[in-house]
Amino acid sequence: MGIEELDRDHKRLFSIASKLLDKVRDPEDIKDSQVRLFVLREGVRYLRGYFDQHAIREEAYMRKIGYGDYALHKQLHDEFKENTLSSYERVLETGECSREEVMDFVGRGIGWLLEHISTADLAIVGRGTLGKPRITRINTQVVEQEFNAIFASTLNMDVQVKLIDTNYAGKPFGAAICQELVYRRGEQKVTVLAGLENCFLMAAAEAVYGSQLKGMEALVMSTMEIFSANFWRTVGSRFVEGDAEMVFEKNQFLTQPQLEERFAKHIPKLSILFNSNQGKFFVATETDIAAQAEFFDLRVEA
Repeated sequence: MGIEELDRDHKRLFSIASKLLDKVRDPEDIKDSQVRLFVLREGVRYLRGYFDQHAIREEAYMRKIGYGDYALHKQLHDEFKENTLSSYERVLETGECSREEVMDFVGRGIGWLLEHISTADLAIVGRGTLGKPRITRINTQVVEQEFNAIFASTLNMDVQVKLIDTNYAGKPFGAAICQELVYRRGEQKVTVLAGLENCFLMAAAEAVYGSQLKGMEALVMSTMEIFSANFWRTVGSRFVEGDAEMVFEKNQFLTQPQLEERFAKHIPKLSILFNSNQGKFFVATETDIAAQAEFFDLRVEA
């Protein structure tokens, strides 16, 4: 960000995350239930304490400079504290936790920090994807450019996105992980269906964790779950006014038959399939801007 105090905070947060990651990389280290509880307790304690302090400093800075999206940014901080950290505090109250819960905690924490710092935090200083003016006129080239920019800024990946189908109807496009993400925007529920080819998921996981991923499937899936929730909200906010205000509520992973069942019942107004040099992915949702035909001109080249 170029702000010494906040950059120092971010380095400290990633240092904490790195230490937690080292604890769970070796399955032998967390076989013992007491060790798992210790790792989770210390992780929650450090993140709760340090993140709270960091949020106070960052929010004070935003107020000082009169940052226009202060309320939205504070909402993201509160969401992480109240939803993610509080859920693991409740796990600790039970006096036991599984290996999957420890991996889930570490994966969700890293996924959230990675996406948040590389998008919302950089926007405070007018940089990154969210530091640019919102797009009001959409065409194929603009959409492809936006996705390339977001993947580059969040995962440092050059994916060379290509839109290949503007009427995707849920058919298989390879071995993939699919999700149903539910958000709340005021009184309105917003549902997003999304899927990522396994080869793309593994490339993204290696970009974050390196190539030693054996036995870390639970961590990878947890990272994807929270990263995707914020990623698609970020994408939406680039095209649809008010999408940044959406509050993430829940995620459900879908099998291919479940995905096809969703599409059989209703095909969303916007349903797009992409290809890239890492694999295919899709997103489908009801979106306000889809109804504004004069701003929405997506065409696939023959």
